[in-house]
Amino acid sequence: MLAWFVVPETRTFSVKGGPAATPSTVPFMSQMRILLSNVGYAMVCLVGLVNAVVRTGGLFNVVPLLAASKLGLGPGQIGSLMALGSLLGLAASYPAGVLADRIGRKPIIVPSALLTALAFAVYCWAPSLAWFGIACALWGVAVAVNGAAPAAYAADNAPPGMNAAAMSGYRMVSDVGYVIGPILLGLVVDWQGAESGLLFAAFLVAGAGLLFARFAPEQWRRPG
Repeated sequence: MLAWFVVPETRTFSVKGGPAATPSTVPFMSQMRILLSNVGYAMVCLVGLVNAVVRTGGLFNVVPLLAASKLGLGPGQIGSLMALGSLLGLAASYPAGVLADRIGRKPIIVPSALLTALAFAVYCWAPSLAWFGIACALWGVAVAVNGAAPAAYAADNAPPGMNAAAMSGYRMVSDVGYVIGPILLGLVVDWQGAESGLLFAAFLVAGAGLLFARFAPEQWRRPG
C-alpha cells in the first residue's frame, strides 16, 4: 500500500523532475550483453553473486553448524547473537548510504567485502561465545555497509534507457548465488569440514572485493 500511494513512478518522470530517459527498445538479452561488456557492471555483478553465495551458503548454513558443534551453542544463543549483528547492521545502514553518496560506491564496496571475509575468519576460529558475538557484529556491519552501494554502482553504469535491465540483471545474477551457495559450500563442508567451508567463503568474498578494487572504475560523481 505504501508503494502504491507514496512511491512515485519514475518511468516517465524522474524523482528530480523533468522527463526520465526513454526506455530502450533494444531486446533484453541484447541489453544484458551491452551491460556485461562494461567491466564495472560485470565486476559488481560478480560481487553480488559472491555475496549471495557466502550469505546463504556460509552464514545461514555453515555458521550455525560450526557454532553448535565447536562451541556447543544452542539455537537460542546462535539466533540471539545473529539478531544482535543484524541490529548493529541496521544502525550502520543509513551512515553507509550517506558515505556512498559522499565519497563514492567503490570505497564502500571494497572495504565491506574485506570486512565480510574477516567476519568469516572470526567465525571459523572463534574460541568462545564472546568471539562468536564479535563475528556476528562484524558480519552485520559489513552487510549493512555493502547493502545499497553495489546496486547503486550497477545503476550508475546503466546506459540511458537501460536502468531496468541493469537493475534486474544485477538482481538476477545475485540471486543465482542464493541457489548455488548452500550447494557449493555444502560440498566443501562434506569434503573438508565446516572450518574449511568458512575459510573458502572468506577467500571467495575477499577475492571478489580485490578484483573489484583492481578492475572496476568508479563511475559516481558527487553532484555540484
